[in-house]
Amino acid sequence: MLGPIHKGAALAILLSTATTLVADDFTPDATLIDVQYDIESDGADRIRVAGQLRTLTQQVAAASCALSSDISTEEAHKVLTHATEQFDQYIFALRDGDDALHILHPETRRRTLEDIAHVYEEWSTVHGAVDAILVDGHDIESAHVIDDHNMPLLELTTVLAADIAGQYAHPFEITAADAMMIEIAGRQRMLTQKMAKDACEVWTGYHAEEARADLAQTVTVFETSLKALRFGMPEAGLQEAPTDKIRDDLDHLLARWDTIKANEQILIDGGELTTDQKTAVFHDLEVELAELDHLLDDYKEYAERTHKR
Repeated sequence: MLGPIHKGAALAILLSTATTLVADDFTPDATLIDVQYDIESDGADRIRVAGQLRTLTQQVAAASCALSSDISTEEAHKVLTHATEQFDQYIFALRDGDDALHILHPETRRRTLEDIAHVYEEWSTVHGAVDAILVDGHDIESAHVIDDHNMPLLELTTVLAADIAGQYAHPFEITAADAMMIEIAGRQRMLTQKMAKDACEVWTGYHAEEARADLAQTVTVFETSLKALRFGMPEAGLQEAPTDKIRDDLDHLLARWDTIKANEQILIDGGELTTDQKTAVFHDLEVELAELDHLLDDYKEYAERTHKR
């Protein structure tokens, strides 16, 4: 069981995913790279879709928990339906291709296909429980199945995302510093939904103590990451927000975060939330997720414009 962590440990955790973008899968043949780069590439889209699967594992768990505990039921049902449809589309797109997502060809690499198969196997169990809870929001047994499988599913999608990044990222497209900022901003999306899920586990009493400890840790990492992106963290090689647009995005995220954190802290400290506060936690983290989508787009635009070959 993990408890609250200090800033140094939070920094190590927030950087851990970024460092999985290893160069082992990058071809050392510069001529081959240039030839491949001249052909229309779907690498960035594959990386984006694979990263979104991580977020969807937690969004499905958070929405199913909210729905089964009668919190923001209309919004939770809508979010759960949409997230499930997206997960289905994305996992098949990574395997078979999907022109609508600009994933142009079926996957051929054996290791990646094995990753996809492992994700799909775990997702099939979750999907069946989601289908049940969408019919009966009070199907607590199905809600618990989703809850029990969401972290293994997150681990599998994280492995898939890292392997796809190693396979498809162009090592000369953007700087390492920009890649780190994009990775951290992208992982913030997943953390919004993990906090929503952890909070719901606490107030429903399911794995409550473990969830409370995880929530404390995730709150620390999320806040440390937001502030590092906004104000910089030189010891980690992170500069402050590089454009006015990105700075505004982060200021809005931080302003909303103050309210979210106050409610989360009540749960971390062992208190209880009112129904209105629970609804606010679920809704505000959905809004935070949408705002992080904009931030991620702005970071990618900045990186591509600044480092265009």
